[in-house]
Amino acid sequence: MKLSPATIGLGVSMTIGYGTLYYSFSVLAPEIAGEFGWDESFVFAIFSLGLLAGAVSAPIVGRQIDRFGARLVMSLGSLLAALALVLLAVMQNAWQFAAIALAAEFVAIAVQYDAGFAALAQRYGRQARAEITLVTLIAGFASTIFWPLLQWLLTLMSWRDVYLVLAAMNLLIALPIHLAMPKGVSVRVPVRADVGGAKALPQRGDGAKAEGQEMQSQPAPPVASDRRQMVLMAISFAGGGFVMSAIGAALLVLLGDLGFAAATATFAASFIGPSQVGARLIEYLRRSLFSPPLTAVIAAVAITLAMALLCLTVVEPWPIAIFAFAVVYGIGQGLTSIVRGMLPLHYFGPDGYGRRTGALSGVRMVLSAAAPFSIILLNERLGPAAALACLVLVATVSTIAMLALVRLDAGPPSQSA
Repeated sequence: MKLSPATIGLGVSMTIGYGTLYYSFSVLAPEIAGEFGWDESFVFAIFSLGLLAGAVSAPIVGRQIDRFGARLVMSLGSLLAALALVLLAVMQNAWQFAAIALAAEFVAIAVQYDAGFAALAQRYGRQARAEITLVTLIAGFASTIFWPLLQWLLTLMSWRDVYLVLAAMNLLIALPIHLAMPKGVSVRVPVRADVGGAKALPQRGDGAKAEGQEMQSQPAPPVASDRRQMVLMAISFAGGGFVMSAIGAALLVLLGDLGFAAATATFAASFIGPSQVGARLIEYLRRSLFSPPLTAVIAAVAITLAMALLCLTVVEPWPIAIFAFAVVYGIGQGLTSIVRGMLPLHYFGPDGYGRRTGALSGVRMVLSAAAPFSIILLNERLGPAAALACLVLVATVSTIAMLALVRLDAGPPSQSA
C-alpha cells in the first residue's frame, strides 16, 4: 500500500486540530481558573457549551464543504482557529473567555475529523476507506502527544504563551497543509434518472469545479430509504457519542466511586489508547476482511460489551474486569471514529457527503455535550450503578440502531481501496 503524502499531511493537521482545540482544554483550564479565581466547574461548563456550539456549526460547515470544497473551508478554519487561540491568550474577563471559547469550538469542526473525512470523500470517492483509516490512525495520537507537550510547555511559560504556541501550530503547520489540498470538488458523480425514467442533465452545482474534472451534479432528493438510513445512523452515532463523551470525562470518577484505587484505575484506563490505535492499525492493514457495515456493527457491539464489563464491577471491584473493559472499549472507540467517516460514504456516496456528515455530527455532538453532566449527576444522586446502567442502555440502543441499519442493506457494495 502506497502511502499518500497528502493523506499523511491531513492526519498531521487533524492531530493539531484536536490537540490545540480539544485536548488542550483539560490541561489549561485549571491554569485559567486559578489565575482569575474562577471555579473549575465554570470553566468546564463553558467548554460544554462550546461543544454545543460545535453541534450548531457542524451542519453549516458540512454544507459549505459541499459548496466550495474542503480546501477553502479547512484553510479558513485554520486561520480562524489561530485567531481564536490568540484571543484566548489575551482575554481579561469571564465574558471575553466565554465568547472566545464558544467561537473556538464553533470553528473547531472545520479542522477536525468531519471536515477531513469530507476532503477525502471528495478526492477518493467510495475508495476513501483506507485514507480515512490512515488519518484516524495518525490523529489517534493527539492526546498522547499534546497532553505531555502542554504539561512541559507550562514548565517553561505561562498558559497565555502556550495558547500563542498553539495558534502558531495552526497557522504555520495546519494552514499550509490545507492550502496544499486539491481545489474544489473533484469527485465524479453519476447522473441519476428522474422519476419518469429520463436521465437528468448535469447541472451546475454550487461546488467549485476542479481543473480537468467534471462538474458535480445537484444531489437528488432523498428517498424514503435514505431517510430511514440517516435516522438509524444518527441514533447509533449519537448513542455512541454519548457513551464515549461520558467515559472520557467521568471514567476515573466512576471507578473511584466503585472502590478502585486511583493508581489501579489510571493504569487500567491507560490501556484504552493502545487498544484504540491497535484496532485502527488492523483495520488499515486488513480492511478487506470486513465491509463498512460489519465494521460498524463490531464497533457498536464492542462499546456495549465494554459497558457490560464495567457494570460487573458494581457487584465486586475486580481489577481484571476494568482491564478487560479498557481493551474492549479501546477497540470500539478506535473503530467508531473510522465508521463515522466511511459508513455515510458507503451508503450514500460522495454526493452531498459534507451535508450529511454535518447533520449526523450535529445530533451526535448535542448528546456528547450533555453526557458528562448527565452521568455525573446520576452518579451523585443515585450512585455509580445507576450511571453505568444508563451507559449500558444507551450503548445497547446504539447497537440496535446499527443492526437495524445494516438489515436495511440498501447501500451499494463497498469498494476497498
